[in-house]
Amino acid sequence: MENFLQKSLPETMTELEAEVAFIEEAQKRCDEMIRDLMSREDPAVGIFFPAEIHELHQQKNMLETHREFRHVRMRRLRMEAEAR
Repeated sequence: MENFLQKSLPETMTELEAEVAFIEEAQKRCDEMIRDLMSREDPAVGIFFPAEIHELHQQKNMLETHREFRHVRMRRLRMEAEAR
C-alpha cells in the first residue's frame, strides 16, 4: 500500500489533486495487471490466477475508496472557500 494512503488526508487542493492523480494511475496499473493475468490463464492446461486477480480487484476497490475520500475533502474545501 502506498505510504500516503496510511496518513490523514491533506488539507490543500493541490495535494489532494496530486494524490487523486496518483491513485487513478495506480488503478490503471491494477487494471493492466488483471488483464495480463486473465490473458495468461489457460484452462486447457490448468493455469489460473484466481487469488492474484481477486487481490488486484480488492486493491483497486480500496484505491477507489481513497479516491472518493479525497473528492469529498475537495468538495468540502470548495464549499468552505465559497462560504467566506
